[in-house]
Amino acid sequence: MTQAHPMLSTLWPAFILMTYFVVSFVLFSVRTWVKGLAVDAEVMGRSDSPVLGRFFRHFIMWLLAPWQRLVVRSGITPNQLTGASLLAALGSGIAASQGRFALAGWLYFLCGILDILDGRVARINQQVTAAGAFFDSVIDRYAELFVFGGMAVFYRDSWALVAVLAASLGSVMVSYARARGESLGVTNLNIGMMQRPERLFYLGMSMIWSPIVEGVFGHGPLPAHALVVGGLLLLAVSTNLTAIRRIKHTMSRLNAGTPTGTPAAKAERPNVPSIVPASPLMPLRAAESR
Repeated sequence: MTQAHPMLSTLWPAFILMTYFVVSFVLFSVRTWVKGLAVDAEVMGRSDSPVLGRFFRHFIMWLLAPWQRLVVRSGITPNQLTGASLLAALGSGIAASQGRFALAGWLYFLCGILDILDGRVARINQQVTAAGAFFDSVIDRYAELFVFGGMAVFYRDSWALVAVLAASLGSVMVSYARARGESLGVTNLNIGMMQRPERLFYLGMSMIWSPIVEGVFGHGPLPAHALVVGGLLLLAVSTNLTAIRRIKHTMSRLNAGTPTGTPAAKAERPNVPSIVPASPLMPLRAAESR
């Protein structure tokens, strides 16, 4: 009896998931051609992405819609989904540390999917709170660092470790620059090409395809899993450029004058407490765009 190729025997779950994704995309494209685009209101309400076009983002929401309905019916809370996304990121980091990049990539995508669902489920169930938004943002940072930490372990004896550290630094600073700027009242900080969905897409895809590329072409003089190294180098440059753009934008706005209603303005009235209401109309639990 002929044995299966070792690479196929270890990557068959990834092939199944990829097939599911590709077939779904074909069906969505046919549906769009026959009935028109299935428009998602939240996608339309967000700014354009230079990498992930609206068609692709509408497709992702269409693909997730059945799972979203299932989660809503199950009674799973948004915070439980956020916690599950952290576990998926931890699993991704552990898999990456062992060089199992296909598994790491899919777990990283699962982390992103759960991060999308927690906010949408919160809005559907009217469970949007300031505490939930804070928890979601903090967990997102932990999740990214878990994945980069796993890669740092794998590349600890290679120059690729520098790319891992630079990419992790840039990813954290992209989110921090926006959060800190918004806390000072600066708006329009949703700028730059490497927001979280783009970071997840590039790094996740490089991890998923890397074992296949490695098995077919090898990595030559580059460190193992050259496709992952390429994704890390891309993030190392683009995330830090995005962070710098946000820093410059924030500095220019602040130097032009403190915006009305910022914490700096409120500090002039120390006897008046600042209370943030947990209103369902607040744009909370939207950290997936940071």
